[in-house]
Amino acid sequence: MEKHLVMYFAIKLITLLQKYLLVMES
Repeated sequence: MEKHLVMYFAIKLITLLQKYLLVMES
């Protein structure tokens, strides 16, 4: 159960980082 939460937050963090990088590049 804890691993599932870790994966969920990890994916959210990665998506946020990708959006941030896209904004910074443009």
